Amino acid sequence: MRDGRGEKDRKCVRAQNAIEELGDGHTSRIRWMFLRRHVKDCGECGAFLERMSAVVEALSEMRRLSAPSDFASLVMARLAGGSTGATAEPAEEPRVRHTLLWVAAASLGVAIGLALAIQRWIIGKEGKEKFAAASSV
Repeated sequence: MRDGRGEKDRKCVRAQNAIEELGDGHTSRIRWMFLRRHVKDCGECGAFLERMSAVVEALSEMRRLSAPSDFASLVMARLAGGSTGATAEPAEEPRVRHTLLWVAAASLGVAIGLALAIQRWIIGKEGKEKFAAASSV
């Protein structure tokens, strides 16, 4: 005997993983098709997709920062310092770390935003086509 709730939970876990993969830009075509079908029938996963879309939009609106011109040399100096924690310019470390985090967050935000924008465009396009087909009947 199969538990209907357990099956739904497994599908929701798969859908939420697919949404996260979509944000990373690594969703396969099969998982994308599964996700589209699932969010139409599952309000919880549809809401999760909307929340993730809002996060992506917020991240995409963040100001982009450029890495400092001496970023590569600071990284190489840190690597050369080994596990001793010594750096060539200790006063620069917090600024470089802070900048690197912002650059990584902004890049992730742009990637997620682009993936979700494409997803919304595809779903919207399909919805318009179905509406047009239903209206012509």
